[in-house]
Amino acid sequence: DRLKIAEYILEKCLAYGIKKEDVIIDCLALTVSAEQDRAIETLRAIELVSKKLGLKTTLGVSNISFGLPQRENINATFLACALDKGLNLPIINPNSSIMNTVYAYKVINCTDLNSYNYIEKYRDTVQEKELKAAKSEEYSLEATILKGLKQECANKTAELLKDNEALDVVNDYLIPALDKVGILYEKGRLFLPQLLQAAEAAKCGFDVIKANLAKNNEEQIQKGTIVLATVKGDIHDIGKNIVKTVLENYGYTIVDLGRDVPIETVVDAAKKHNAGMVGLSALMTSTVENMEATIKAIRESGLTCKVLVGGAVLTEDYAMDIGADMYAKDANQAVEKAKLVFGN
Repeated sequence: DRLKIAEYILEKCLAYGIKKEDVIIDCLALTVSAEQDRAIETLRAIELVSKKLGLKTTLGVSNISFGLPQRENINATFLACALDKGLNLPIINPNSSIMNTVYAYKVINCTDLNSYNYIEKYRDTVQEKELKAAKSEEYSLEATILKGLKQECANKTAELLKDNEALDVVNDYLIPALDKVGILYEKGRLFLPQLLQAAEAAKCGFDVIKANLAKNNEEQIQKGTIVLATVKGDIHDIGKNIVKTVLENYGYTIVDLGRDVPIETVVDAAKKHNAGMVGLSALMTSTVENMEATIKAIRESGLTCKVLVGGAVLTEDYAMDIGADMYAKDANQAVEKAKLVFGN
């Protein structure tokens, strides 16, 4: 019935010269305390009006919980369901906790790219001096990395190369900026999306450095070779990929073997590339035994490389129990361990 009514409204609006994009349909939220089955009908109506007719929809969200205790619980859950069905214009109190649902939903459905608005809303309200500096018109190299500005980082790196040696730009500007990103991440001042954006920006700076060294026939910066792999039987590689990105920005050569990597492949790669360190990742408890077997195979092969392990199911104590040399809970700690291994 609601779809038929919406079709009738659209037909009349078009007849009066009202553009389709200006038509907004209220699918009516009726209280579940009196008519519980109507909530599902409202959600179906939103989906049909949104997808079949291509119209914008609105809804007085809090009507759904009238007459019930702790109304915010019902309101927030109903709003999430309605947004998923295509609700465009919810009528809600912008000063209430229900806005948490809106911010979270926009992250999940990719409306809030890189979780920018969510992070701005919920991170510590104390503004760091480092982030404030990035708002000025004249960006420092550090500020471009903190803000994840890729092109600006490349430009600033090129500018610094006019008066500085490439190695000095790396050691005096790029690496300290990445260190600061790591510190802010550890303190909860920066979050994972920002960490990744900073790493990508820094990579643009390092690309400029590499191009400059190649142009001048100078030796490329090489801090050491690290083999990375998600162990046999485990297909989760997001954490490993983050570690790879950050380590590469610090100047390490990364041999990424991917996920679900056989034990012998890890051993062979470590030998072939003369790796100073092997990094192993596992996310499932069922694959930790393969991590232990991989470490054992590395030892038995005669390799002297250090083994770093990480993953959600591991702890430092357990890492030591299965024979690893080091444990890192995240990419920032992986960098610190690499510095210890390679002495840089």
